[in-house]
Amino acid sequence: MSQLFDITVEPQNIRLDENGCGETTVTVTNFTSEGRRLLVQLVTIHPQHQNWLKLEGDRMREFAANGGSHQYHLDINVPADKFKGRFNFRLDVYSASKEEKLVQGQNVTVEMKPQSKQSIEQPKQNFSWLTATVMVLLLLNVGVGVALWLLFMETASQQISSLKDMANTAQTHSNQLIESANQAFTKAKPAIEAANTAVLKATPAVETANMAITQVEKARTLVQMALTEANQVIRNTNRYQDNGNGTITDNSTGRIWLQHANCFGPTHWEQAQQLAQQLKSGECGLSDHSQAGDWQLPSQSEWQEMMNNPYHNPALSNTVGTDKWIEGQPFLDVNLDGYWTATPFALNNDNALIVHLDNALVSASDKTNRYYVWPVRTK
Repeated sequence: MSQLFDITVEPQNIRLDENGCGETTVTVTNFTSEGRRLLVQLVTIHPQHQNWLKLEGDRMREFAANGGSHQYHLDINVPADKFKGRFNFRLDVYSASKEEKLVQGQNVTVEMKPQSKQSIEQPKQNFSWLTATVMVLLLLNVGVGVALWLLFMETASQQISSLKDMANTAQTHSNQLIESANQAFTKAKPAIEAANTAVLKATPAVETANMAITQVEKARTLVQMALTEANQVIRNTNRYQDNGNGTITDNSTGRIWLQHANCFGPTHWEQAQQLAQQLKSGECGLSDHSQAGDWQLPSQSEWQEMMNNPYHNPALSNTVGTDKWIEGQPFLDVNLDGYWTATPFALNNDNALIVHLDNALVSASDKTNRYYVWPVRTK
């Protein structure tokens, strides 16, 4: 057995409730032939995330040999008003003296559940005291002006309540329109692919008969209509789409990027290529059923399409595409240092091109130097 200690987390993708609460169970197993005293340690990208995680029980425990294990219960409590989106954590195992890290656990993704939109609170209406006051004033035949003013205020309160009901209805209608736009975008993509297939089939017929030419023109018209519809839908959607399985789709290019921008750490060029090509579902937070060979290092041109030059530190946009990237929208753990491209340097075979995420500049570096790895795939 290659791994002497094992860390299992169930579940690995945790979706919190509307109050930002959730839980998971971590099992640590000792497969060595001797009993060990082990210490477990929670690790997060940002220190503030540590405050949201509570590991119950002692972190240092005695483990029996040959399969001795312990379970740790982890409670998660995230302030809903301070954090939106996702963050990662992992559990590492150390020797009792913490001088040696024995095994590093897999990343666990924690996702906040979107809070339901609350209707605008209706003002409390107290008609009893208004009505009683008006009746007393009228019976006493005094303060007629005051009584009329109170009746006016009661009517105004009812009108305000009616306006707030209309605002709630408008909000609901707006949400329905957004959902319809998302569905239209999904339907538009197959239409474009079908139209492109029609053009490819029609092109050889152009050389054989006038009838084929007519068919090609009709196909081109369909393609234009489909492209126009698709472009309109794309303009009304976000730049990036979170697929909920550890991947992010760039709607402007159709390419699929790994959501975790620093799963492997810095490494040299040859190993970066191997890590990207061997990536598969179940690793780096993926649950997309991808297989080894589906992923690759991005080329220079793919990186240039990804970069958003108006922004710096990093040169990436947020999910919507209207502002600079922030953690979790939509990518996780983005570094400002260099990332490898799959493109060798044409003037020196010992070098390859890297992209600097702080300013989107491209430069050449020796392939033995260590830079970060961010895989991409096209299907």
